[in-house]
Amino acid sequence: MSVVLQDVWKDITSNVLDPVSEEWWTTMKKRYGDEMRTYHNVDHLEKKFLHFETIRSNLKNPDAVALAIFFHYFEYDPKAVDNEEKNVHMFEKFAKEGGIPKGSPLFEEVINLLKSSATHITEEHKTEGAFGTDDQHYFLDLDMVVLGSPSSVYDEYVQKVRQEYSFLPDKSYSSLRLKVLQTFLQIPNIFSTREFRDKFEDQARLNIKREVDGLKL
Repeated sequence: MSVVLQDVWKDITSNVLDPVSEEWWTTMKKRYGDEMRTYHNVDHLEKKFLHFETIRSNLKNPDAVALAIFFHYFEYDPKAVDNEEKNVHMFEKFAKEGGIPKGSPLFEEVINLLKSSATHITEEHKTEGAFGTDDQHYFLDLDMVVLGSPSSVYDEYVQKVRQEYSFLPDKSYSSLRLKVLQTFLQIPNIFSTREFRDKFEDQARLNIKREVDGLKL
């Protein structure tokens, strides 16, 4: 895992005992470096933090958002339906070992952010012309940025996600993927914050519509 990511980790865990921070960093590298992760890996994490830096000054609790990004896909199994719950549990374990008080603003915010990833949709996503400004909105938008990538990058993303679901036959995968993509097309806003919507909304809709048309063939 890159030095840049390690620096981010060290910065946001500066108040955690060194042995605990280092131990969890080693585990973090192992999880995100798993060869079965063709998309939700180190590269994905690095790109999220590049975008994170562009909106850091807008965040009320940037350390909480950064920790939530690290733990968002700490546990990742495409076959499982409880990844979000597992990641909440893993953060709670880290917080207990690292001395982050249960009930503290940092603890509570990370938990709330991780739980919000289960649906990915807020009222601002469902309301035409509405914008979100809370940390939750930025956290969710950071995970959606890839949808607004140039078409060639989006196509690579699609291939990598398909590889992670290689255990599913094409028909089953297409059905599952279509359900997710059509949800995005049905809501007024894929991105809830003004910053990300202005940059990525139009391209995301073009990419998704193109993928949906291909899956329907």
